Amino acid sequence: MDALVEGFVTEQRAQSIAAKYPEVAESVVAWIREAACARHWPRVERLANLAAALQAPGLGETLREILDADVPELNNEDLVDILGQIRATDAAASLYRAAERSVQVDAPAYWLCQKVIASLSEIATREALGYVRNMTASRWPDVVRWHATVELGAEEELGFDEGRMLE
Repeated sequence: MDALVEGFVTEQRAQSIAAKYPEVAESVVAWIREAACARHWPRVERLANLAAALQAPGLGETLREILDADVPELNNEDLVDILGQIRATDAAASLYRAAERSVQVDAPAYWLCQKVIASLSEIATREALGYVRNMTASRWPDVVRWHATVELGAEEELGFDEGRMLE
């Protein structure tokens, strides 16, 4: 399986893999859990991309649990992207916590925080958008606050000046 999911997994490639190996869509989330238990993080990431393209059942819950585990060796940005892409509504709090944990080490661009904002906006539930609004508060760095404000379309409402916020 590892050879099949090397490199970037497009939706077309994922569908091709599933057509050739029909059991993949039903099994890939279990494989992600096994790889996580073995702490084989590159495999987790590759399989998560495949599972996302296949809309595999149980993927959101599994990735949420892994994100909550706060694994330093794991590329959390990919998990955050996937949770937004599949609109995992039960992951909103986990996404927000990931941003809170990363904010001190994510400077100066705050890439993970930006991805969390984008994913919460894709999820678009009241809870998720509430977290984005929370990220406009003064306790967040100005860059994060600006991105959250733009995502909400609330620049004027919140009185943010782009030039000052992105200095």
